[in-house]
Amino acid sequence: MNESFRALNDILEKISEVYDQLGTENLWWRGQPEAGLNLIPRLYRRPNPRHREINMVLNFDRQAHLRYPAWPLEKSHRLLLMQHYGLPTRLLYWTMGVLTALYFAVGDDNYNDKDAALWALNPVKLNRKMTDDRITGVLNHEETDIKNHIDRAFKAKTAGDTPEVEILAMTGPELDLRMLVQWGAYTIHSTDLKIEEIPTCEEFLSKIIIPQTDRPHLKHALHIAGFYSVRLFPDLQSLAKDSINLYGY
Repeated sequence: MNESFRALNDILEKISEVYDQLGTENLWWRGQPEAGLNLIPRLYRRPNPRHREINMVLNFDRQAHLRYPAWPLEKSHRLLLMQHYGLPTRLLYWTMGVLTALYFAVGDDNYNDKDAALWALNPVKLNRKMTDDRITGVLNHEETDIKNHIDRAFKAKTAGDTPEVEILAMTGPELDLRMLVQWGAYTIHSTDLKIEEIPTCEEFLSKIIIPQTDRPHLKHALHIAGFYSVRLFPDLQSLAKDSINLYGY
């Protein structure tokens, strides 16, 4: 147990340094189970993303109503739910809770032989950078810049569809219990440009590498602190899986 808390204390010290580096307490965090993974939505990890996007989005939307009785009318709400339930979209998920992000970095045992990464983002500075200071804060899902991005996700690409290369930080409503407990926030992307490849990204972005030897210790410490799967994924399937593990079935 001492090893667990020693590893957690070391990470917390590095996190404190990141807050100083990026100049705000209002950082967003993203945990990735493999340190070499880029900051890019799953949609853009495969060829022909726009063709794949429209097919996946419309197929999911067509079948979601019966499976999710409260399926919303607003496109932005639908896209957020698609993201949370695993569909590759133009959204990249972040959290405002650093320990939540840390769990996503070290919680998956399939990556125990790999270093993990904990990313920090200053969303205000990102938006200023991407828009030449035209946008000076975090956008919400109802603002025009975001609506334009979301509309493109629901329609096929046309000859005149050449949006600017943009990555914008946005927030959305808590439509689902997962969104509440995971304290979600998002970047929305019109490009396969990786956030860490934006010029001078060190002004708004920082990365902490977590050695694979620290993964089990950190996961144990987080479990003691109440950060584990059944709490971050509060659905019946997650509850069943947790009960199986708990009682060794």
